[in-house]
Amino acid sequence: MKVLRKFGAIGKALVWLLYFLCADGALYYTFDLLGIDRSVYKGLFSLCSGLAVFAVMFVIAKLLSIKKEPLIKIKKLDPGQIIAVVIIALGMLGFVTLYIIVADKIAAYLESMKDAMEEYRESVDRFSDTPQIVVPAWDSILYVIALCFVVPVSEEMTFRGVVFGQLRREFGPWLSVLISAVLFGIMHGISVHIGYAIVCGIIIAACYHLTDSIIAPIVLHSIFNIIGSGVANFMQVEAFGIPDEVRMEFMVGSNTASLMMMPVAVIAFTYLISVKRKKEKELVKLEETSEIQVELTGENKESQDTVSEVQEDIAEAKE
Repeated sequence: MKVLRKFGAIGKALVWLLYFLCADGALYYTFDLLGIDRSVYKGLFSLCSGLAVFAVMFVIAKLLSIKKEPLIKIKKLDPGQIIAVVIIALGMLGFVTLYIIVADKIAAYLESMKDAMEEYRESVDRFSDTPQIVVPAWDSILYVIALCFVVPVSEEMTFRGVVFGQLRREFGPWLSVLISAVLFGIMHGISVHIGYAIVCGIIIAACYHLTDSIIAPIVLHSIFNIIGSGVANFMQVEAFGIPDEVRMEFMVGSNTASLMMMPVAVIAFTYLISVKRKKEKELVKLEETSEIQVELTGENKESQDTVSEVQEDIAEAKE
């Protein structure tokens, strides 16, 4: 029965991912029916798709929380946790930068890897398949907004909120971190993406577990996207007249800084672990105190009942 329950939990997680794909696919075909070119209006499509996915996952989370512990945990982060999450986001960006550098080195010797890297660069380039001249400036701005804010919220609601939340009920936190990260990586494509996407999925899910708040992975994901591609995409919009040299300097500077932040990110992650353990110890103490109070209340009640019985006997004797 336990094995069946575990397979059932994985099956349910896959079903929620299917809903994720359906919500995205529905927008895909809606744009086709309306005759809207998704490659030209990629910003509008990304924004609408993200909002649709968020709505679907919000409803699923609410339904799965009926008469149960809330599927998605939302708690206020303290300043230390927020700083730690931001540092981890920068360190995670450093890891991805290092990953791409190593992949480039390997591509110099492997033709298949070289092709994969070319496909990867095309996939992350907003204007790889559409000349910027045909893309309205407002759509480019929408694309940056969706990339930096809407996509992180919708993806975190899906992978850390619903999928991880569903798995955690059956597998516990850490195995669920690994399984949800693998699914996160696969959903990003079986290519160069998958390696760093799985590692990033582990880091993000772990931060969610350590903070007990969906706010942490959303902030982490947003910071990662803003520094990693959001600012560069914004600078790339010709309407703003920002020289390519400035954009390249920013990218080189941010990549260098993120690489330097990797060891600091390890310290920040350790800090989140220590905060989690401290809160767990405090919770255990509160539970022990609560049990003692309940026992004392019970003993006091018994004493009061005995006194009442004696008083009744005295009253009867007097009569």
